[in-house]
Amino acid sequence: MAEQNPNKAARNKKIEVLTRDLILLQEKVFREIKRIHLKYNTQAKLNAFIGSKTGEYLNLHNDVIKTPLEYQSRWTKGFLKENQKECPSPRHKRMHDLLTGNHPYFQKYVYKFLERSFLKHYEELYKVRPKIDESEYWFGNNNDEFGLLVTPRYDKVWENDKSDIRHFKFPYWTISHVLETGLCYMGENRIRRFSGLPDYLSFFRDMVRRARSIYQLNIADQYIEFVKGQKNKNDIPLMIPELRYDPLKRSHKYRLDFLIINPWDMSKTGFEFSPWSSHGKLKGKDKTLSELDDDARTNYEREMDKHKKYWRRYGVNYVTYTDQDIEDLNSVWLEIKKFLTISPPDEQLEFDFLQRLNLAEDR
Repeated sequence: MAEQNPNKAARNKKIEVLTRDLILLQEKVFREIKRIHLKYNTQAKLNAFIGSKTGEYLNLHNDVIKTPLEYQSRWTKGFLKENQKECPSPRHKRMHDLLTGNHPYFQKYVYKFLERSFLKHYEELYKVRPKIDESEYWFGNNNDEFGLLVTPRYDKVWENDKSDIRHFKFPYWTISHVLETGLCYMGENRIRRFSGLPDYLSFFRDMVRRARSIYQLNIADQYIEFVKGQKNKNDIPLMIPELRYDPLKRSHKYRLDFLIINPWDMSKTGFEFSPWSSHGKLKGKDKTLSELDDDARTNYEREMDKHKKYWRRYGVNYVTYTDQDIEDLNSVWLEIKKFLTISPPDEQLEFDFLQRLNLAEDR
């Protein structure tokens, strides 16, 4: 049997304690509020009322919350912000009456309820999540496009089920991510599923091969061997090949050779192979020096425009490898590999240690 994470065990113990505390408070709360809010007269109704405000007072899609106190504080700020609206919702008015009136047991109940909610959803709340508009990436060559989403669903077009992005149980943009979700076929209600890691790696190599770049294929092969040799294969970030800038446009302008997204902080790094023969070489005979300068300027502007567009749209910093770099592809791979050998951050709260401190204090 796998050994349980001591932090998770300590969280569960704390949740049990808070649950008992809430049960002990309930009758006092019911007596306290029965004259003004008769409908909240059972545990289920009371908890549903408090819990229903979470989505209104907190930005659950984007907020990264690390402690129970921060969770309670952000919830309170959301509550106060709702007060400033001209026409707050009826449910908020009831919450306002209870939190600002003479209802100390209800207020204590809410405080403990929020602490328990944070602990129950800790693994969803403390991790960095992709923003809604950065939760899908389309890649591939023309007429061979696939989408990588977090919670894909099809409604005439592919989109994410936004409410479930934060509940995704795997590290985002990793091997485990694509094995869980598969890849969406553009324009079709169909998903390319993978039977396992070998199936995905074979698909990945075929995608890169169709780009017809010996440099990209060399790096793809090194990536595949790297993944095979790792202990925790499923947590390795994906190398997304041929990232499309305007995926829905029929005439496609830009593709980025590879994209790696750090699953722990969502930072994005792109890699582009830019040999002179395909990205800078000037064509045409009998051109004047001025005409050659114009052609060189056009090529340069195009490359810089690509950099700027990917940065503005996706926040991608990317590295360009020129002829001098790709003479030594092993060195290029070693540089890229640094973006793949990243560890998850230490757990934000050492609950096990804090639990032992609390027990020592009780003695």
